[in-house]
Amino acid sequence: MVSVIVAAPPVFGETVPLLELAASLVRRGHSVTALLGSRFAGSARAVGAHFVRLPDGADYDDRVLLGANPERLALPPGPEQYNWDLVNVFLNGMKGQHEALQRLLDEDPGAALLSNSLFCGAWPVMLGAPGRRPRKWVSVVAAAITAEDDATTVFGPIPGLTGEEAVTAHRAANAEFHAMLEPARRAAQDRLTEIGGTEPMPPFYTAVYHLPNTIAALTVPEFDFPRATPPSTLTYAGILPPHPGNESRKPDWWDELDAGRPVVVVTQGTTANGDLGQLVEPTLLALADKDVLVIATLCQDLSALGIVPPGNARVADYIPFDELLPRADLLITNGGAGGTQTALAAGVPVVMCGTTEEKPMNAARVAYHRVGIDLETATPSREQIVDAVTTILGDPSYREAVGRVRASYAAHDPIATVEALLS
Repeated sequence: MVSVIVAAPPVFGETVPLLELAASLVRRGHSVTALLGSRFAGSARAVGAHFVRLPDGADYDDRVLLGANPERLALPPGPEQYNWDLVNVFLNGMKGQHEALQRLLDEDPGAALLSNSLFCGAWPVMLGAPGRRPRKWVSVVAAAITAEDDATTVFGPIPGLTGEEAVTAHRAANAEFHAMLEPARRAAQDRLTEIGGTEPMPPFYTAVYHLPNTIAALTVPEFDFPRATPPSTLTYAGILPPHPGNESRKPDWWDELDAGRPVVVVTQGTTANGDLGQLVEPTLLALADKDVLVIATLCQDLSALGIVPPGNARVADYIPFDELLPRADLLITNGGAGGTQTALAAGVPVVMCGTTEEKPMNAARVAYHRVGIDLETATPSREQIVDAVTTILGDPSYREAVGRVRASYAAHDPIATVEALLS
């Protein structure tokens, strides 16, 4: 048995994978303390962890911060919004995270730390600030891998280049990516200096991938870009299994999934779903006269839908993906890593429609491996949706490519991998 501190910033998408890992570690007999936002207190206790709330200043509601926040919405998708997110959602909580983590390590100096990759409370002691280091620090990357490499950029290898020409171009592109995040790096440096850090803050994602002892990336090599020199810390762990479905929650139209028509699922995920007119509604309208069954999962109340669903559409607030996706032929998504990879692990091609956070990086992987189509927009037209759906359903090569990736997901055991990394 090992003693583990599980920590994440109070963001739903960052916290849920850590709670799933915490539950598995508890079931395997380990002692788990969950350092999380107050929103997740009940969930942490339900999995058998000892809950410790992040202190004021590091505890917030991401639905407010990332939802209809006028300051954030005033920024265009891209570098400005990305830096705003890193600073306001993650870096501003560094001091509180650090202080809470130090208190827990004072109580249990032999504890290991299992954190989300954007939990920066362990950065200060790694960069010269006084305090205890965890016995071992395993950082979980739940989003696209953004480690630099001579063989690729964060958006994939540059087409048409080989040899030293490719290396030079990739290094330049990676340096440009670091420069794009310079505002976040400077903000991190300011917070580190305030806490007592004496070493310079490296480029933001250099810190993410090189400060922890080990990175457990929730993906597989077959869904990453080829790498010449991956970080020595990097381990591909595979993806966590989806939450098991609840038989009593299946809607009365469930049997229609097996009626023979192609099943197209559309979702905007759990966070970026404030405006269903971006993707869900256009998809329902675009496919209204097609011989497909469209399933829209809103991840919110059905009243949020601003149109009357067409006759070939079924709408639900939530449907367990572990039950739905194996019966689907295609997923249309705004491109979060979790939903995208869950679909691929179920053998389902994807249409990607995302432009914020790491979603373009996920979409670039989909296009590179030909496991779907990247529409390169968060607000696709009806024509774009119809063309993408028609192309994928009519071309078996997409299913064949997904099959190769699916086999890799099946071969990985993320729980056993993380448990071994913590030992």
